[in-house]
Amino acid sequence: MSGGIDAQTAALLAATTRDWVRAVYPGSGLTVAPEHLEQVFGGIVDELLNLAQSEPFPVPAARAIGLRLAEAPFDGTRMLAPATRALLGFAPGDYGSLVATRWPFVASHAIDSYAEALQQRALAQQERNLTAAVSVRVQEIAELQNRLRHEATHDALTDLANRSLLQERVRLMATDHTLGVGLLLIDLDDFKQINDGHGHSVGDEVLVEISRRLRAACPDDTVVCRYGGDEFVLALPARRNSLAEIAMRILTALHDPVPTYAGPVPVSASVGTAYAPPGRPCDFPDLLRSADRAMYSAKTAGKRRFALSEPDGSDGDPGGFETTRISYDAAVAG
Repeated sequence: MSGGIDAQTAALLAATTRDWVRAVYPGSGLTVAPEHLEQVFGGIVDELLNLAQSEPFPVPAARAIGLRLAEAPFDGTRMLAPATRALLGFAPGDYGSLVATRWPFVASHAIDSYAEALQQRALAQQERNLTAAVSVRVQEIAELQNRLRHEATHDALTDLANRSLLQERVRLMATDHTLGVGLLLIDLDDFKQINDGHGHSVGDEVLVEISRRLRAACPDDTVVCRYGGDEFVLALPARRNSLAEIAMRILTALHDPVPTYAGPVPVSASVGTAYAPPGRPCDFPDLLRSADRAMYSAKTAGKRRFALSEPDGSDGDPGGFETTRISYDAAVAG
């Protein structure tokens, strides 16, 4: 401390800093020793005492010293009220002396500066908290929008694309002038017997497993859609000669029984295909009707097989889908 203060003021200062530490230290969470706090706080008061005796009136310097009360090791301590009582209750010097007269003004400027620093810190923390809260809320809203968008375009049971998403993707595929659009309509054979014989919960298990197998059997760019109760539609950018291979892969994937809690359930399907060549109008309803006719032809021919809808060589309607003929492929063995 400064050597310019008398013994009485020095003793009063020591008592003031000691009382202040006793007021703020319990429950503060500070790890520094109380003696260290006394030394630091006493040094600040000592500097303010020197300012009270200097010319001209040292407002900026007093405020600068007050800011140090908001810094380490005090920055994590709630001490505005104890510091105010300690500084403004401190009465150095004799009555009427320069230090006694100026001390309340010097101390009050230091306290005002400290209070403003605490206010700015609180506002900054509030802004950070608000920014973080807004960020979390924005993320929650984005996740909700994504979930609602997904629910609006996907089947609730199988999580496959629904009709609206299928048609949207087909329209996008038709804009590619290098590849055509292949459509495969898959109808499970005798699925009603599964529901009637085992119940709808087993039927749902079968549909979920069929969906998984279809995803695994198809190329990555395939849109797999649950079009109806036991009907699935696949759409993909393709060449005409690849559809038979994909249809065979699907029939192979559906060859084995589906394990359920009621035991293995045999499954099979009939598949019809249709194709819209690149550079030609692609009308989705016409394309689907063509695949549907092919599928029923496969089912009529004995099920567990696929039929290809192919052009018959006629010119057809320039504004619509090609006139088609149906060719059959052998059923999957076994």
